[in-house]
Amino acid sequence: MSILAVRPDQAAAESARPEPEQPRGIPDDARKRFELLQDCRELVISRLAKVVNEALNKMSEDLSALAVRSRDADEQRALMDAVSVVRQHRTEIELRFRRSFTDVFERRMFNQQVVSRAPADEPGELTLVDDAEMQAKLAVDRLVHRTRGTLDPDEVLGVRARLAALLERDWFDEGQHPAAPEAVFEALKSALGELAPKPEVQSALLDAFEPHVSANLNQVYNSVNERLKANRILPKIRPQVTLQPGQKRPGQAEAAPDTLTTPGAGTHGHGAAHGSSGALNGASGEHFVQEVQSILSQLSQGAPNARASATRMLSDPDIFAVADLPFPAVEPPLLDALSSVQVSSAASPGLPVDLLAELAERTHEKGSPLDQLTVEIVSMVFDYIYADKRLADVIKQQLLRLQVVAIKAALIDRSFFARRQHPMRRLIDRISEVAADPDADLAIGSELVKGVESVVESVLQNFEQDLSIFDQARSRIDELAAQEQTRCAERLVRVTREAERSEALSEGAELARARLADRIDSETPVFLRDFLNQWWSRVLSMAHLDGGGDPAAFDEAMTTAEALIWSVAPKLPDEVGKLAAMLPKLIGAVMRGVRQLSVPEEVRERFFNELLQAHTRSIAAAKQAAATAAARRPTNVAMRSDGRIQFKRVNPPVAEQSVVERQAQCQSVRLETLKRGAAIELLAADGQWRSFKLSWVSPQQRLYVLSRFPDEARSLDRTQLAELFDCNEARLGESRSSVDQAIDSINKEPQPA
Repeated sequence: MSILAVRPDQAAAESARPEPEQPRGIPDDARKRFELLQDCRELVISRLAKVVNEALNKMSEDLSALAVRSRDADEQRALMDAVSVVRQHRTEIELRFRRSFTDVFERRMFNQQVVSRAPADEPGELTLVDDAEMQAKLAVDRLVHRTRGTLDPDEVLGVRARLAALLERDWFDEGQHPAAPEAVFEALKSALGELAPKPEVQSALLDAFEPHVSANLNQVYNSVNERLKANRILPKIRPQVTLQPGQKRPGQAEAAPDTLTTPGAGTHGHGAAHGSSGALNGASGEHFVQEVQSILSQLSQGAPNARASATRMLSDPDIFAVADLPFPAVEPPLLDALSSVQVSSAASPGLPVDLLAELAERTHEKGSPLDQLTVEIVSMVFDYIYADKRLADVIKQQLLRLQVVAIKAALIDRSFFARRQHPMRRLIDRISEVAADPDADLAIGSELVKGVESVVESVLQNFEQDLSIFDQARSRIDELAAQEQTRCAERLVRVTREAERSEALSEGAELARARLADRIDSETPVFLRDFLNQWWSRVLSMAHLDGGGDPAAFDEAMTTAEALIWSVAPKLPDEVGKLAAMLPKLIGAVMRGVRQLSVPEEVRERFFNELLQAHTRSIAAAKQAAATAAARRPTNVAMRSDGRIQFKRVNPPVAEQSVVERQAQCQSVRLETLKRGAAIELLAADGQWRSFKLSWVSPQQRLYVLSRFPDEARSLDRTQLAELFDCNEARLGESRSSVDQAIDSINKEPQPA
C-alpha cells in the first residue's frame, strides 16, 4: 500500500525542490547556522526551565489536594512522598532538569546515540522487560500523548522544519525533534530518577508536571518559530504532498475501492496543512492505515461494535490529528448537499427538524461510511451541547444553527474530534465559554447576544470551504467577550473595592496578632487571648489602615491591649488602687473599639462579663500570700511607677496557631488552585445549584469574590469558602469545554451494534 507524506517546501510531485515563491533563507555561513542553533537551544532550555520552576511553585498544593481527595492508602502515600520530594529537592530538580534536557536536546539535534552502561546482551539471547519498567514507559507515553493533543500542529511543523533546515536536513520526525514532548518528559524522568526512585512517586510527579508542560509547550515552540522567522529561516511553510517511492501521481490510476487516498493539496486538503506528524513509512504507517481501513470496512458491513471503535478512532490524536496518514476526502455530492442545507439554515432563526432529516437522508445517500460516521458523531456532539445546563438557552439556539457548518468543517478537516485546535471546534468552544459565564449579560437583546447572533449569521452566509473564516469569527467573539468583561468589571467595582479593603484589614490583623503574641503570656486568660486575636487585632488593623501612616492611632489601640493584659494579671496589693483608677478609661476605650467593629451584642456582653469576673478575682487574690508571690514573677506587660503600661518581653509567647494555620486545617486545599474566571456552584436554599464566577481573588488568597449577573455578588474569606466546600454546599463547575465533554461522553457510553 502506498503512503503519502506531507513535507515543507516541496512540490506535490516527485521533485523535492523548494518552490520559488518560498525562499528557504538558510544562511550559507556555517558559523551563522551554528549560532542560530545555539540561540534556539538556549531559548528552549530557558523557557522550559521557567515552566518547571512555575510548576514546582504549585505542585505541593496540587499534590496535597489529590492526596486529600484520594481514597486509596497507597496512592495517598505516594502523593505525600511526592510532596516531600518537591519541598526538599526543589532547587536540585530544576538544576537536574536543565542539565538533563540540555543533554537530550543536543543528542536529538545531532543524532547522537545514548551510551548505555549496561552490559550488552548475548547475540540471540531473549531478555525480559521488567513489569515496573514497562508500566513506567506506558505512563510516560500517556503523558506524551496527552501533551501532543494540546499542541498547535502549525507550530510543531515549524519547529521540525526550521531546526532541521539549519542542519541542512529535510526535517525532524514528530517524536524526534529536540523539543518534542518525548524529550521534555525524558529529561523530567531523568531529573527525578535519583530523587524519587520509587516508581509510584516518580509517576505522581510526572503526572503533576504534565498540565504545566501541556499549557506552555506551544508558547515555547512559538518563540522558536518567531526567532527563526525573524532571521528568515523558512519564513513561510506550506505543507505539500510528496510521493513515496513507487507512488503513482494523481490521475495515473484510480485507487482500489478499499484504499484510503489523500485529497492532496487540492480543495479539500485543508486538514493536511494542520498535521504535526513526520512522514510515516514502513511498518508503522502501514499499520495505521490498515487499522483505519479495517474499522471502516467493518462499519460499512454493520459489524458489531464497529461504531464504538470508529468513534474512538475519530477522536484519537495519533490517527486523526496526523496529516501524514492519507484519509479519503469528503464525497463532493455530499459537500454540495450540505451547502444547500446551509443556505436554508441561514434563512432560519433556528435549525428546523425537517432540515436535520434532510441532512441525514443526503448523508446516507451520498456519503461514504466515514462521512456518515462523521455526520452522526457531530450531530451527537450538538445533542450534548444542547443538554449542557451551563449554557444559556439563547446562545444554545445560535450554536444549533452552526450544526450544518460544523458537519461540513469536520468533513473537510477530519481532525475535528481529535484536535482541539480545529478552527471550527475552537469557535464552538469559545461561544460555549461565553454562554457558560454566570456573570455575562445573556438576556435577549443584550449587546453580547446580538453580537453572537451577528457572528453566527456571518459564518452561515460566508463559509464555503476555507476554515480560516472560523478563526476570524472567533476573534470577533473574543472582542465581544472582552467588552462584556469590561461591563462586568464596572458592575463589580464597589464589591471589589470593599474586598480589597477587607483584604488589607485581614493582612493588617494578621500582623497585629503577631504583635499581640509578643505581649500575651501564660498568665493571660483564654477568653482575653481569644478577644485580642479575633477582635482587637482588627481594631489595630483599622487604626493602621485609616491612620494614613500616622502611628498615633495604632499606638493608642496597642496601649489599650497592653492595659487589658495587665489588668487581669496577678497583682501586688499596692497595685489594686492603680487598677481601679485606670478601669473607667480602659473600659471606655474597649467599648469604642467594639462599636467600631460592630461586634455582635451577645459577644460583647459575654466578654465584658468575663472581664469583670477576671478583675474581681485579681483584686481578691492580691491579698493572698500565694497570689502575691505569683505577682512578683516578671510578665511581658507591667505597670511603671508613673502609672504607664510598659511592654518588655521576659517570657516566651504562648504557642498558639495563627489564624492562617487554623484556617488551613479547616479549609480544602483545592482553594489554592482556584483562579480568576473559574466557575463555582453554590447550593441554594431551594436545593438547586447556582453558578457563580470567581471574579476576584485577593493577592494573598484570603478573600474571594463570586459574582452572577445581573447584580449578585458575594465576598467570602478563605474559611467561609472552604466550609462551603467541606459541607458540600459548594463545588467546582465543569472546566472542560462543551465539545470535550460531549466527545468524552460519547466515547464512554455503550455503543449499539
